[in-house]
Amino acid sequence: MFRLDSDNKALMLTADTANHYVLSLQRPDWEVRFDMDKAQATAACRKVFDMIATDRLPFIGYHMPFPAVGFVERSDLGYRFVPATYQFDI
Repeated sequence: MFRLDSDNKALMLTADTANHYVLSLQRPDWEVRFDMDKAQATAACRKVFDMIATDRLPFIGYHMPFPAVGFVERSDLGYRFVPATYQFDI
């Protein structure tokens, strides 16, 4: 994961932290076969998405739907993906 900061704005690149935009966010404690250390992976997922939700940071995730950039909101046991608009501010 990377956090980019510029002109008092921030963006998180979460890479493969969430492997599916619904399942991985709604149930961050579910294990993924590809994670070598499953407990550490779920803890990292919760930690990063708690931060993104709390700070209302936009993020780019590899497995998010178009436009692949958005926000997360807390919901029930996990989070919900909220896509950002892909319209440009001119």
